Amino acid sequence: MKSEYTGTWRITEMEGWDTAYIDLTGPGYITIDRKGSGFMQYGAVEADLDYHIEEIGNTRRLEFTFQGFDEGDPISGRGWVVVEGTEMTGHIYIHHGDEAPFKAVRTSPTKVRSAPAPKVIPLPKQAWPAGQGLEARIYSVEVLFKPHRPPLAQFARDLGIVPELVPEIEEDSWGTRDSLEIWFQEIDGRKLTLSIQRAHFKHKEIYVRDLERFLGDIEALPYVQHVQIKKQ
Repeated sequence: MKSEYTGTWRITEMEGWDTAYIDLTGPGYITIDRKGSGFMQYGAVEADLDYHIEEIGNTRRLEFTFQGFDEGDPISGRGWVVVEGTEMTGHIYIHHGDEAPFKAVRTSPTKVRSAPAPKVIPLPKQAWPAGQGLEARIYSVEVLFKPHRPPLAQFARDLGIVPELVPEIEEDSWGTRDSLEIWFQEIDGRKLTLSIQRAHFKHKEIYVRDLERFLGDIEALPYVQHVQIKKQ
């Protein structure tokens, strides 16, 4: 049965993620068919949808559950969307994981499926000793910059760190990224010391995953020479 939800929707905004992440493996989108099923792709997430349409007061919305993968790891969850004209708004909840309000616009299937392949992103070398797995605990991270060290504010922006209580990151200030709380403890010449801990109410598995990504992103910066991580 065709409805206002049926079709292909290009994801344009997701709270907490920029367009580079949304389109990480290709254009982020959601498709809704006429038979109660669908599909969504954004970032490293790919999932099949099962949906139904409900009336909540004066509001009509589509609610769905999903199963799929995030970076190859199995995930499941739920979500909902509403449509006004050619615009969709909604919310995605990954079970024991992230949640994200989002916006999308109606588009043609060919615009999301025939897009150019994404750039290959090289994986950085491991930032912690071989054989030592990360745990959901506090870590001290030492970053050694190359001779031309950037301002701390630029370093933080390049990593998507959001300052807390200050306009821009500076020495002895705090910032957040995903489930990480990051203290810019000390800068000594070319060496920066960070203290990283898990944000309140964030699951341990999510923290470890976010920490691994964060360390990899640091090492991928062209002006970083070396990263060392220690347990506190």
